[in-house]
Amino acid sequence: MRGKELIDYLTTEGFNVYPDANFMPDVEESQLPALFVFGTGGSESDSDLPIEYPTFQIIIKGKSYKNDIQQMDLTEKLTKDLIKLLDDRGHYTVGSNFIYLSKSMQSNPIPIGLDIHDRPTFSTNFRFKLQPNI
Repeated sequence: MRGKELIDYLTTEGFNVYPDANFMPDVEESQLPALFVFGTGGSESDSDLPIEYPTFQIIIKGKSYKNDIQQMDLTEKLTKDLIKLLDDRGHYTVGSNFIYLSKSMQSNPIPIGLDIHDRPTFSTNFRFKLQPNI
């Protein structure tokens, strides 16, 4: 599964996702909150079956905490919504891949802190078991 396929899927699910994978530019406040998708490799493919096990890190960045102290909580809630969507979910399609199972690697978001513009940032990681190119 390519990062762009996951980006497109998350966008159709209602998330604001930066359109390019593996890149997190300094975006305008009006473009936030946003998700940034990074491929992190995964484990080896199955030797006998057409099954792959990719992993992805998704960074979630909110609006300025200095301008609105509620943004820390809102960004964490958005991250938990993402975890809820993808954790322990099976039998769905992302791009041209049949997802047997997706799992969150954490039950709660990882707080990274504030960026240089005082925007809250969280991280999540996901594992997928999939059959590519259905």
